[in-house]
Amino acid sequence: MSAVAGHTDGHAPHGELERRPSRMPLVFLGIVVLLILGSLGYTMFSRSVVYYKTPTEVLAAPGERVRLSGKVVEGTVEIDTASGIVTFVVADPTSEVPVRYAGAPPDTLKGGASAVAEGELGPDGTFRADTLFARCPSKFSADERG
Repeated sequence: MSAVAGHTDGHAPHGELERRPSRMPLVFLGIVVLLILGSLGYTMFSRSVVYYKTPTEVLAAPGERVRLSGKVVEGTVEIDTASGIVTFVVADPTSEVPVRYAGAPPDTLKGGASAVAEGELGPDGTFRADTLFARCPSKFSADERG
């Protein structure tokens, strides 16, 4: 019996090309892994980014849980030590929002400082904060004296 007719040696007969295994499954697996890693990265990034809303934006969306950021209006910080309630007003160039927080205020909370409060705007127009902190001015910010 000839080797060509039987193909018993495990090799392709002379003149025929040997068929290689397809690489498509590996390519497909690579694409799937890249898509999973990309979506995981996007999800983690989007959850870690926190957007601040201005008083004007908060007034437009009452009842929505947000982070309010604005300048504390001079002379509006009041601390009731008996009840532990802190009230003040934050403003942007067009709007003002009164803020109410139950807890100890940050040491840097004073008129003219930037404050960030997490919570929601109540039906009475007061922002009820459950988290409050004052942002420190950046030492790299532009000099406003000119």
